[in-house]
Amino acid sequence: MAGPYWFARNIRVGYVGRDRYGKGVMPIAWQGRAVIAGFVLAMICGGLLMALVGFYANHLAIGIALYVILAISGAGTFIWAVAAKSDPDKSIADYRAERMRTKG
Repeated sequence: MAGPYWFARNIRVGYVGRDRYGKGVMPIAWQGRAVIAGFVLAMICGGLLMALVGFYANHLAIGIALYVILAISGAGTFIWAVAAKSDPDKSIADYRAERMRTKG
């Protein structure tokens, strides 16, 4: 169904031109959901590592550095996936309509 694309853009109904694109994307394939889950997991693990290393081992600077590294890597992966794997032509509404036609 989704082909090579993992995300589809939200397009506002009634708008034309450049203003019609929404402020986000929605996953249309399991790979898109996995990228989102990876980002959330990187943020949670970074926070836990910062708390454990920073407060229990008394090395707050190392804990902050670990959090920043994980946050940048998770966000970078998410941004790359959205930029490289978003469908430029079809919106999430198009994919939902296509899914409804195939169901029945």
